[in-house]
Amino acid sequence: MTLNIRAMAPEDTPYGLALSQQVGWPHRLEDWQQSLALGRGLVAEEGGRIVGTTLYWPWGEGSATVGLVIVDPDCQGRGIGRELLSQTLEALEGYNVRLHATAAGQPLYRQFGFVAVGSASQHQGIVDPSFTAPTPGSGTRLRQGGEQDGAPLTALDCQASGLYRPQLINLLLTQGRVLVLESDTGEPLGFAALRPFGRGHTIGPVVCSNEEDARALVGAFMAQRRGKFVRLDCDSALPFCDWLTRQGLSEVDAPVMMVCGKPWLVKAGSPRTFGLMSQAMG
Repeated sequence: MTLNIRAMAPEDTPYGLALSQQVGWPHRLEDWQQSLALGRGLVAEEGGRIVGTTLYWPWGEGSATVGLVIVDPDCQGRGIGRELLSQTLEALEGYNVRLHATAAGQPLYRQFGFVAVGSASQHQGIVDPSFTAPTPGSGTRLRQGGEQDGAPLTALDCQASGLYRPQLINLLLTQGRVLVLESDTGEPLGFAALRPFGRGHTIGPVVCSNEEDARALVGAFMAQRRGKFVRLDCDSALPFCDWLTRQGLSEVDAPVMMVCGKPWLVKAGSPRTFGLMSQAMG
């Protein structure tokens, strides 16, 4: 049968959901819909049936992320993933591209020039009913984020990740829950978002300058979710991962971060990412 690669449309998301369920990923239909609304996607069709997907997000002019690269298990080994990735990278020509790779996907990505630059620890679990949130550091305080925070939080996120994502930040401010860490004078120093995802809620992005601030931001949301499921994806190299483990959020997976192009390096003194939006979107 002829393989047809075409742009993903909103009505394709239930078929993407079915594929992700086949490979054991926890996404809900709403997660697929949000992911496509923020980016673009391709589907592979064969005999009128969707047998593969990939989504990609150009963030600004120079950096992009790729995710939800899935091929029906019954159709794997026939080059479908290769064709999807090839056309995705054609659409992202000139971009530095990042993704998080499963062990099965790494050989394919290496063939397209991706190199491993680290890994992301997927921490999750039920928050202890007795969990107590750490207090924000001296000279700082937490408050609820609002639509007026779009520009400063976008700037903090871009400094930390190299990804210019105003549409993502504004979506989180209007549809999710966002906490802003600010100085006593009202200067935004960091932020974190909480939103429904998969089996429960995920915390991310988490952007701030140090682990003390990350604990305050994440801990505040964990205190809201006592006795409930929470997930957070964090750079495996950060000691913050050890704190998450001690709080009962165990590491259950650690996909490899891979880059095609120039890796992003956080400048000294800049905020950094302590929690990803998602493994797909970075």
